[in-house]
Amino acid sequence: MKKQKGFIQIILIVLVALILAGVGAVYYFANKPSALIPENTSIASEYQADYLQGAQGATSIKRGADLNKASSELDSADLTQIDKDLNALSADSSSF
Repeated sequence: MKKQKGFIQIILIVLVALILAGVGAVYYFANKPSALIPENTSIASEYQADYLQGAQGATSIKRGADLNKASSELDSADLTQIDKDLNALSADSSSF
């Protein structure tokens, strides 16, 4: 009898590889961490909306250049402005 030579082994290997790739993709996307921002319980409930809005507007840092940009933005932020606003509020409220 003549030995059969064919491509069935190659087809089976490709089929098994596709099945494994599909199972891996389903597992990856099913267990991918959620992009939702969790509620921060240490913040008072009336400020949760502000927290979530600020967290959603924040840029994500994925590379070193992003980190440098965020660092320069923080360095250039005017931190005395909040003190000016609080002092003005204190002055206004002291007149009551």
